[in-house]
Amino acid sequence: MLCHQSTYRGYIIGVECQGRIGFTTASPKTPDLPIMDCFTSKATAKSETEALAEAKSRVDRVLTAWFAMS
Repeated sequence: MLCHQSTYRGYIIGVECQGRIGFTTASPKTPDLPIMDCFTSKATAKSETEALAEAKSRVDRVLTAWFAMS
């Protein structure tokens, strides 16, 4: 069940809750952005807010590396 969906720096971030386990997904909205290697992962955070912050941090790391290679 999707708990939360947000847009951040051109990515759609979803937080999905399955019992006590949360999963986050981040997918680009446009084809010019890089696809994240691991687009789904277990959220290590204890709350939806922390899971969303963790996903945003991953997006930042991917974009930083991508722009450095450009």
